[in-house]
Amino acid sequence: MIRTLPSRSALIAFEAAARHQSFTAAAAELTLTESAISRQVAALENQLDLKLFNRIKKRVTLTKAGLLYSKQVRTTLIQMEQDMSNIMSHGGTREILELAVLPTFCSQWLIPRIETFYRLSPDVTINMSARSTIFLFKETPFDAAIHFGQPNWPGTVADFLFTEDVIAVCKPELLPSGCLTDAADILNYSMLHLTSRPDAWRHWCDSVGISAVNAMQGARYEYFSILISAARAGLGIALIPRFLIDEELEKKQLAIAYNSPLKSNDAYYLVYPEENLSSSALKQFRKWLFEEVKSFQRVRD
Repeated sequence: MIRTLPSRSALIAFEAAARHQSFTAAAAELTLTESAISRQVAALENQLDLKLFNRIKKRVTLTKAGLLYSKQVRTTLIQMEQDMSNIMSHGGTREILELAVLPTFCSQWLIPRIETFYRLSPDVTINMSARSTIFLFKETPFDAAIHFGQPNWPGTVADFLFTEDVIAVCKPELLPSGCLTDAADILNYSMLHLTSRPDAWRHWCDSVGISAVNAMQGARYEYFSILISAARAGLGIALIPRFLIDEELEKKQLAIAYNSPLKSNDAYYLVYPEENLSSSALKQFRKWLFEEVKSFQRVRD
């Protein structure tokens, strides 16, 4: 049996009324009359055979069912808008590569270089979205991802890009005498942490041979970009991959607190389902990325 779905206009009217808890405010937002909002909501309630609002004099409040449905409808409408934007971006003759990428890697390393890709591949557009964790490609629109960790992403090919050296850095003013000469002195400062790498300071302390019983203490930040800002603001010492802060070090916005880089056991990878390699856009991006990595490695060496 084919079910009759609610009209999009009814869902939009309901979502606005639910968000404002007011038919009057919803009408003003959507440039409709209050009676039009009321009719749309009433028609939706009749179709669902559910009461979505309690109506008390001139006030309306969501019922329990209305509150649950409003969250579902809001998510659906947002997804519909995103889907429409995504499909519109595929118009014309341009090829599209949907890329999931680590946020700070994207802003600090990939974006500054991507203009050269567009010069070589003017008919390809790369849409970038921030993702920090592993996901199932079949449940997303992504064609590929740039991932940090081990090459054990299920059902994918993982192309090695490069490793990283992590260094302890802070605002230069925190080090009036310059770089610390005794690693243990670092324990006198606040340690700033990246949420996704909770053991980073413990590993670093082990590498320099100091016992740090308080290595897990300190503020935590979700992304390296925020961690970098916290270190620049003088909130403490942070462990950050050197390649992400070359510019900050050169401009003396950050300084090395103790010069003992820690080479990570993990690495950066370009990850994609094997069947996606038939995509011309992915082939072109992959070829360009490998060349950029080679140039980057020559500079590092």
